[in-house]
Amino acid sequence: MTSRLAFVLAAMLLAVAAGCGSHKDSVGTTTTETSASLFTGSTRPVSFDAVRSSILALYSSEPAIRSFAYKDVVYTPEARDKVLTVCRRGGPTINARELETSRVFGCAPLIFFFYSYGTRKNVPASMDIARSLYRYAADIKGPYDPQPQLRSLLRSWGVQ
Repeated sequence: MTSRLAFVLAAMLLAVAAGCGSHKDSVGTTTTETSASLFTGSTRPVSFDAVRSSILALYSSEPAIRSFAYKDVVYTPEARDKVLTVCRRGGPTINARELETSRVFGCAPLIFFFYSYGTRKNVPASMDIARSLYRYAADIKGPYDPQPQLRSLLRSWGVQ
C-alpha cells in the first residue's frame, strides 16, 4: 500500500469519526427482517442513484437517523453526502487500483452505519439500504474483485 493510499484511507476513517449522514428505502433488495444477513439477498447490480434516492427517502421518513450515534459517529446530511461522494467517485489517487480501493472503502462506513441503525432501531428500510450499498460497492469495477475485502472488513466491524 502506498503512503498516498494509506493517507486517503486514514482521511476517510477520520471523516467517518467526525460524523456522517445516513438514509433509507429499498432499492430492489427486499428484506423484512433486520436480523437477516447483510450479505444475503439479491446479487443483481444496484445503481448509485437508486441507493442515494433510498438514503434521501430514509432521512425524510426517519428523522431519528439524523441524531443516531453508534461508536461516536453521527451522519449528518452534509457528512453523509461527503462520504457518498468518495463512495461514488473515490478520493485523490494515482492509479486505478487506488481509485477502486478508495471507492470501496469509502462506502464501507456508510454500509456499517445503515446496518447498525437498521439492527439497533429495528428499521428494515435501513437494512435494505445497507444491503443495496454493499451490493453497489461489491460491484465497483477495477483491477481486483472488491467483494472479499469489503466483506472481510465489514465482518471485522461486526456486520453479519
